[in-house]
Amino acid sequence: MREESLSRKVRYGKKDIAELESASIQVHLIYKKAAELFKRTAYSRSVKDDFAEVNTHSVNSDGPKLAPAVLQKWIQTSRGWKCIGCELGQPDSTMSQMEETIHGKQLVLDVGEGRLVQAEMLIQAVVWSQYEKIRMFAPWLGDEPFYSVQELDVIARYIVPTYFSERPLHEQGKVFKVHQQYGQIPLYQEYVDAPTFCVQVDGGLLEGRLLTGVYVSEEQFFGLNPYLKDGDGGRTYMQASVQ
Repeated sequence: MREESLSRKVRYGKKDIAELESASIQVHLIYKKAAELFKRTAYSRSVKDDFAEVNTHSVNSDGPKLAPAVLQKWIQTSRGWKCIGCELGQPDSTMSQMEETIHGKQLVLDVGEGRLVQAEMLIQAVVWSQYEKIRMFAPWLGDEPFYSVQELDVIARYIVPTYFSERPLHEQGKVFKVHQQYGQIPLYQEYVDAPTFCVQVDGGLLEGRLLTGVYVSEEQFFGLNPYLKDGDGGRTYMQASVQ
C-alpha cells in the first residue's frame, strides 16, 4: 500500500478536537474490554498467543517500555464522527512520543482450522454484536450487563456497525463494505461515506476520501494524523491544525 506524507494542513475546530480526544479514549477502552474477553474465551491457542503478543510492551535500549500504539480511523459524517476501526503500530523508541508518526499495521489472527481474520476488524464486529445482544436482552440481563449504559451510548454514537454476515445489512437496506484480504474470513461493515478531498502531489491533483487518524497509547490521546485515501487504497498523510 502506497504511503506518503505532506506538509499540507487539515484544519479542525476546537470542538471537534475535544470530541475526538474524549471519544477516542472511550472507544479504545471498549475495544480493550472486548479484546480481553475474547482473549479469555477464545478456543484457539494461536489466538491467545497473538493477543498476548499485542499486549506485550517492548523495551528500548534506554530502558523505558513503550506500549503498542493504536491508530483509530475516524470519518466526519452528517451524523457526527464515526469510528470505522483501528490498526496497531509500534512507537519508534528513538523519537518523542508526542512527535512521532506511526503508520498503521494490521494484525491477522488464526481463529482455528487455518481460518484467518484481521484482528482489529474482528474486535469491531465483536463489540457491535455484543451491543445488539445487550440492547435486545436488556430486560433479562439485570443491573450489570457487560457494558455500562455509558459504554453502550458510546458504541451507538461512534462505532460503525460491523457483522460476521451480510444478512443484517441486507435486511436493513444498508450499503456495506466487505473487509476481506486474500485467505481471510470476510467481515461486513456499514458503508460510511467520507468527505471528498484533493491535494497537490508532484504537480498533479490527487483526489480521494479524507479520514482522520487518531493515535491512542496506554489510554492516552496522542494527536491527530489526517490522511487522504485514494481509490487504490494508498494513503497520503497530512498535518492537523486548530481552526
